[in-house]
Amino acid sequence: MKQIILLIAGIIFSLSLYPQNKKTDWNADLDYLIKELSKRHYNFYTVKSKEDFLLGINAIKQETKNLTDLQIALKTQQLIASFGDSHTNLYFRRWLDKNQMLPINVLWVSDGLYILRTTPENEEILGTQLLFVNKIPINTIIDSLSTLITVDNQAIVKTYIPVVLPSLQILEHFGFANTEQVELGLRTETNQNQTYILKPAPMNRDNRISFKPDSVAFCVKNQDLMFTSFYYPEDKIYYMLYNQCWSKELEQKYGNKKKAKTMPSFQEFEDKAFQTLANESVEKIVYDLRYNGGGSSWQGTLFIRKLAKFLETNPNVKVYVVLGRETFSSATLNALDFKELTNAIFVGEETAGKPNHFGELRGFNLPNSKLEVGYSTKYFKNTEENMNTMKPDVEIEMSFRDFTKGIDPVFEWIKQQ
Repeated sequence: MKQIILLIAGIIFSLSLYPQNKKTDWNADLDYLIKELSKRHYNFYTVKSKEDFLLGINAIKQETKNLTDLQIALKTQQLIASFGDSHTNLYFRRWLDKNQMLPINVLWVSDGLYILRTTPENEEILGTQLLFVNKIPINTIIDSLSTLITVDNQAIVKTYIPVVLPSLQILEHFGFANTEQVELGLRTETNQNQTYILKPAPMNRDNRISFKPDSVAFCVKNQDLMFTSFYYPEDKIYYMLYNQCWSKELEQKYGNKKKAKTMPSFQEFEDKAFQTLANESVEKIVYDLRYNGGGSSWQGTLFIRKLAKFLETNPNVKVYVVLGRETFSSATLNALDFKELTNAIFVGEETAGKPNHFGELRGFNLPNSKLEVGYSTKYFKNTEENMNTMKPDVEIEMSFRDFTKGIDPVFEWIKQQ
């Protein structure tokens, strides 16, 4: 199962250098899409019928003469998304122009969307809250952009929107922009409202600048690592941050052996964890899945089973599992492992991943546009409950002030228990 960030990047970006080609034979591609999805998908027509899909495809066909390739691809993705499988998507990135990207990265926190990165000429907008685009409220824009994905829950929306929002072409598709620039409505740190004209421009690691918080919380500082851990002796807390259900061992077994040499070992992570639990005074264990978009659940399941055995002989040790909007696919399964095998308390935000979900992706290419379609080949039923998300026992979301002060409100709550 793929990670949610890779999944979203596949739907949208990894911005390709392909120019927009001449008009494609979309009628042939759409007919091929009907045939192949019906044949290959585990059960595509669980939410809507095949007749509904045919009606949607025929409606797109009626418009193809008046639409660009990108517009057709977006409408097709909207149709696919409405059929209820967040893992099945048309990857339309080929038609996106990297020169039509607004140079901003945004962070969605409890009190709104804030600009975290931009280019040097736009430095003054760093740390401002985004309220409007071309006088259109940001919530209106969010509602429209969300039609490009299967909205199982609000967590997946919060993960998706910051990634797609900078695309001027997508904003144009929904009627939110019609020029090569936008007017942003912003709120400053001093609660002053201002407008700012932003033009599209490439932004990369070499030319971007970032908002500088006063401090950085442990989870934020290490969110790009596959996994790490830290012992806090003053609080008697052992904190494990598990960001990816993958490792050197799994890459070596299922992927590229050369690439595996550059990856961290999960066995070493596990050995350190149980050595710490054996040798240090630990009253609380934190297992943080908030940034984990998936991979292979089995690695985590085996670890959790071993941890559950430790907890049986150490019943005074409390376990807290941190969930978040990026917890998806295999990471959701590992959260279910904790629910089944331990008395863990779940803290944070609801998950993007559904406990019962389609998965095990495969792909095929449309013959004319060459766009890839990812589709599910299995259905994972892990609970009898019909849940669109896993909700924590205690819901806590980071604010922008928390972010700027390096405060993780989830960890602060756990320390007080």
